[in-house]
Amino acid sequence: MEAIEFFMPFDAAGLNPAEPVAEAGMWSWLEAHDLVPTELTRRRMERTRPARMYALWCPRAAAEELTLLSQYTAWAFIVDDQFDIEIPEPARCLDAITAIEAVLDGTATPSGVLAVAFADLWERLCRGRSTAWRESVRGEIRDWLWTYYTESVGRLSGNLPDLETYRAHRRDGVALFVFLDISERAEGVDLSAAVRHLPSMRSLREAAVEHMGLFNDVLSVASDEASGYLYNSVLLAQYHYGHSRARAQQLVNDMLSECVQRMIDAVQRLPTELNDAGITGGEYKDTLVTAQNYTDYVRANHDYHYQAARYTSAPAEALEHGLPLT
Repeated sequence: MEAIEFFMPFDAAGLNPAEPVAEAGMWSWLEAHDLVPTELTRRRMERTRPARMYALWCPRAAAEELTLLSQYTAWAFIVDDQFDIEIPEPARCLDAITAIEAVLDGTATPSGVLAVAFADLWERLCRGRSTAWRESVRGEIRDWLWTYYTESVGRLSGNLPDLETYRAHRRDGVALFVFLDISERAEGVDLSAAVRHLPSMRSLREAAVEHMGLFNDVLSVASDEASGYLYNSVLLAQYHYGHSRARAQQLVNDMLSECVQRMIDAVQRLPTELNDAGITGGEYKDTLVTAQNYTDYVRANHDYHYQAARYTSAPAEALEHGLPLT
């Protein structure tokens, strides 16, 4: 792929020195929950580098928090691999969603390795968190999981979304609303519902998540195409508009630049909205710090994609994976 120049004005925040500790804790947890049962699944995880992702995202996080967040990230990537690479099976997808939702609802004993592992993560992630935080993350996880069902049916039917519909779908499907919120643990904040629903904060969050999802599309296009997975903005631009690969990539790159500008504009509007909403003191400061963190995360996501073989390898290697888990 010819090198693409991306608009990225946000500075890198550094790398967390606790990454080796977090990675060791991640592997121990994965093994204890039988999430990497074969050499193929281990190699897939090695290429993914979840601990590196979070070490870039949260360079100041304590080792214990970085470990927990790396474990969740590894689990989320494993869930993703169950459906993006495999032949679409709506029934299998529905079973997995139902089992994980039962954990969120607390309605049944967890069943299956994915749900059992998630139950452990969910209990630890929620410790010390507010009701507003729990409700927000619970809804975001549900929205993320159901995108897999939508895609499994869409892939079988051939009814692929137009680009604008896809952009909204991608914001949920990339799962990063969840990551914005669980990262609050590492940053020592717990945003209120009033802050989360400020117009500028909603715009900032949506633009950040959309950027990270679309950027992933550009870096994953060869692997997605090789696996027949067309839920990718570049491939959809080719499919719907008949664009060449280069033109489709530039179209998505323009979307990425637009997302960055939306973020910049939202950050500038935020102080006025905080004042108008009567949000002061520590909550005011935490909100502005969190907004800055979002720009750090977008830059970290950019850098991470060039440091993980999941995205830098040829499709034959990048798509290597084990059998589906239950």
